[in-house]
Amino acid sequence: SSGINAEYGGNKGGTTIRFRLYDKTLAIVNCHLSAHHNQVPLRDEEYWNIISEQDFEDPLTRHLYDHDYLIWSGDLNYRVNLSNEEVRAHISSNKHLDLLEYDQLRQEKAAGHAFIGFHEAQITFPPTYKFDPETDIYDTSAKQRIPSWCDRVLWRIREERQEIVSILNWGGGGGGTSDSDYLSSFSVDSNASEGECQVDGVGPSKQKRKKKKKKNVSGGAQMDSDLLEYDQ
Repeated sequence: SSGINAEYGGNKGGTTIRFRLYDKTLAIVNCHLSAHHNQVPLRDEEYWNIISEQDFEDPLTRHLYDHDYLIWSGDLNYRVNLSNEEVRAHISSNKHLDLLEYDQLRQEKAAGHAFIGFHEAQITFPPTYKFDPETDIYDTSAKQRIPSWCDRVLWRIREERQEIVSILNWGGGGGGTSDSDYLSSFSVDSNASEGECQVDGVGPSKQKRKKKKKKNVSGGAQMDSDLLEYDQ
């Protein structure tokens, strides 16, 4: 229900697309978790809600963790656990990678509170949140948001499958972004050897975003839970 009118389904949630590619099952989750620096427990809870509330009819993949490849992306909204002044000072001194030690998502993963068994590509770029629109200047509004890596892409592979994920492209940068836009794409090489999954991640979007008028949504959408199958 991410982005839907709060009166109908709330402003946060997750959507899953899942399918079978040859003999492999894949699930791709996109979500928007709760904002604000101090809402770590709520973000963890929303992750577990998405995990527990999605049951499927296929006996081999009844739950998200049953899929061979589980890709999870979206605005996870985890922040950096330092003051605004400390974070911006690190970035100005080109020491932004030192901030990863204080990244809430990494801390929650290490503590076993959320995203257990998930992997993430190495982050080599400064925080992607939040810029003044159409600039590479971190938030100067009255809210003075703390720069963080809110938009993330993670993946999880079943033990039965070989873990030979190849990162094709992964990058970031601020110039020209519109606040915190972040584009990521994944590809599975259908000509690859058995068990091989290639992952392509692209950093913050440099495309300009047009402002859209808000619209009320009075209805919902429903998708069949059966797996989509692809067999060349």
